Amino acid sequence: MAWFVYLIECRDGSIYTGIAVDVGARYAVHESGKGARYTRSHPPRRLLAAIECADRSDASKAEYRIKRLSPREKRALALLHETAGNAAPGAASMLKINSHVAIPVKEIEFSAIRAQGAGGQNVNKVSSAIHLRFDIVASSLPEAFKERLLKLSDQRISREGVLVLKAQRYRSQEKNRDDGLERLRELIKSVAVVPKKRKPTKPTRSSQKKRLDSKTKRGAVKLTRAKVTD
Repeated sequence: MAWFVYLIECRDGSIYTGIAVDVGARYAVHESGKGARYTRSHPPRRLLAAIECADRSDASKAEYRIKRLSPREKRALALLHETAGNAAPGAASMLKINSHVAIPVKEIEFSAIRAQGAGGQNVNKVSSAIHLRFDIVASSLPEAFKERLLKLSDQRISREGVLVLKAQRYRSQEKNRDDGLERLRELIKSVAVVPKKRKPTKPTRSSQKKRLDSKTKRGAVKLTRAKVTD
């Protein structure tokens, strides 16, 4: 029997994490005020995500790991497993860029490698770092987004249009995977807005006159500082 780890955004902005077999029914209990003690004092606003696990043991372990994440990391994780309204858990995961654009996570290739930075006993021993590869050209991004990304002078983007990100800030693969996806989302989001073209302007007569007057006044002040001679 499949179990799910679910994330609920409460009305005060906090995030509650729990496990259940039927997420929809469990959310309804929380919403009615008869769920967990936390959701009684922090009423739920919406269901953020539901992550499918093999069994209750895996769900409990995943719940423990997620509860140790920061609110920002929990929201990044929720973006990967976002559920819209009462959508069925286990639906295709999407990486949401903005309100209009989202890309399937299956378009992103992940590979585990050995970490090289800080990480205690994991360094150079455990494959906790994540290499994230995203083919910009073959992706489902809008053409305008692709063009702006390929024009970036970013060494992480190859000549073939493949973006490679290395995430190794954390000791666990799960956290590094989420961190890599968040960095990818921020990079794509940065090209979502078209920068305004700068138009050259000419100085006005008034500004030119003020500049020359200030130079004249400054010159007069310097003359008064000249060395006095007999």
